[in-house]
Amino acid sequence: MKRYITLIAAAALVACSNEELSTPDNALVSKEAPVNFEVYTQRGVTRAGAPGDIDNDNIGTHGFSVFAYYTAGDQYSQKATPNFMYNEHVTKVGDDWKYEPVKFWPNEYGSNAKSDEIDRLSFFAYAPWTNVDPTTGNVVGTTEKEQSYNIVSVNKHGATGDPMVKYVVDTDPATSVDLLWGVAAANPANYYKAIQGTVDITPGKPFIDLVKPNDPANDKLSFNLKHALAKVKVTIDYIDDAETPAGNSKTIDPAETRIYVRNFKMTGFALKGALNLNNTDAEKPLWKDFDGAKDLAFDEIVFQDGRKDGKEGETNGAQTNETPQGLNKDIIENYSAPTTPNTFGSQKTSGVTATPKLLFGGTYNPTSTNAAKEGFFYVIPRNGGSGVDIEIAYDVETIDRKLVGKISDNETHGISIENVISKEKIFGDNVDFEPGKVYEIKIHIGMTSMKVDAEVLPWDAVNSQNVDLPANQDGNGANNQTANEMINNAFDYQYTPTYAYKGGYTVNDNNITYTLTGTTPEQMGENMMNDFARFLGGLYRGANVSSIVYDSESYVWDENHGLLGSNWVKDGTQTTLVSVITAKYNTTPFNSLTFKADGKDITFTIVTP
Repeated sequence: MKRYITLIAAAALVACSNEELSTPDNALVSKEAPVNFEVYTQRGVTRAGAPGDIDNDNIGTHGFSVFAYYTAGDQYSQKATPNFMYNEHVTKVGDDWKYEPVKFWPNEYGSNAKSDEIDRLSFFAYAPWTNVDPTTGNVVGTTEKEQSYNIVSVNKHGATGDPMVKYVVDTDPATSVDLLWGVAAANPANYYKAIQGTVDITPGKPFIDLVKPNDPANDKLSFNLKHALAKVKVTIDYIDDAETPAGNSKTIDPAETRIYVRNFKMTGFALKGALNLNNTDAEKPLWKDFDGAKDLAFDEIVFQDGRKDGKEGETNGAQTNETPQGLNKDIIENYSAPTTPNTFGSQKTSGVTATPKLLFGGTYNPTSTNAAKEGFFYVIPRNGGSGVDIEIAYDVETIDRKLVGKISDNETHGISIENVISKEKIFGDNVDFEPGKVYEIKIHIGMTSMKVDAEVLPWDAVNSQNVDLPANQDGNGANNQTANEMINNAFDYQYTPTYAYKGGYTVNDNNITYTLTGTTPEQMGENMMNDFARFLGGLYRGANVSSIVYDSESYVWDENHGLLGSNWVKDGTQTTLVSVITAKYNTTPFNSLTFKADGKDITFTIVTP
């Protein structure tokens, strides 16, 4: 027996380390019980009006939104309205997620209910929550910008059809806001293990036509919040140009020459659109045009400096040059004549310099300790085009009192020469902006050339996590299952991909008798290792066990271990439960062990065939 346990532990340390990251399932339940929430997010969540990344530690302050459609005995359709929950604001108070008024599951389906029809609910979610006027769906903002950029509206409360979130890109990093939407997690089958075939749950899509679970204390539903946007930073600076004629200075004298950006063009994203929360392709955000009816067009985006150019009053679109559109005011000409004639006085902006500046609005300090995290804004990504192209037009303005001509302020003698330079597929062929990814573009311009550094960065070094609707618990938060129920729910948990236990087992009250299988001791050890690890994982994922006590030591679930099997570690340490059991057996061999799961004794006994 000692050999088998040792083989099990050794194999567990190797095999489990190669398993994919799996996130916990908690439950949405009913038995005259309220609909409760627990939230886990991808890193980088923000709320309207509060730019910057938010993680699982602080999303509770900002909250998320839920739309729920009650369709009685009918299936969800475009005739449905969000009559069960409308833009429901869920926030964290202490350890609990709260919202008002509390809603309860329809009770016309389940092990203790009989009805002529099956009531159905469909759930959709987005983050961050945004305060809207339910009669119009428009954001309630205190400033014009809050009402015009980022999340600007959702469906009004009586509207039929899929919930939509309308979004307008804000290029100012100081105010730009992220947007996420909720989909089913990868392992939802346990929620419906008693009614499989009644509801088709597709991971990566929202939950449609849910019915009240048969076992509200244990059956579980999990959401993931996914990024619907890409995150972008564009900086610009002047570099010494290798093409400057030999013998001439390569350094610009800012008293004589300055570089001002006229316009900037980019492909690969849209400035505004409507996010349909009922996405049709798994794990992929469904962006529509701003009215929500047609596919979203991804045309070339042009940002102008607002400089007057003789086209004032035209109606063919050229007049838009007169309006600044997002470019950093410090790198465009401000047109005012200096107090001292024929100089770049204090009234003039410094333009593009050797120190990197943000191409769009906002402040940026490239030498600060947080420079790598600053200057980003969010865009609606094309995700599937041929690549990202850019073009920049900039003026090189030089003061020369001998010239009769004027620079752009029409007061200062000199010459202004416009340069238009482009780069295609800056991230590579067919590499487009994608949701959930970070892009940094560094533009370096000289007198006659432009160089571009482009890099795709990870949003964060973590995988997607869950937005969960948690298990039914008693008023003190205690797990109200018996040990026998915990054991059966753990074994019943359905992994993805499907896992079939190798050994035989019988359950009697709180006792598990496990029979080894295999043709060699090594195979028996490996089979049992996998089975035992999956059982321990099932206690958390399938039975909602929050703590295990073994040999007077407490163990908690640590999702950062990223294993489909056992992620139980000694509280406050990284010592795993499997390693402790192995070490104890190596000292004093045994053929059974007992531990407490949420205070209930469970005994695991191993027998040979």
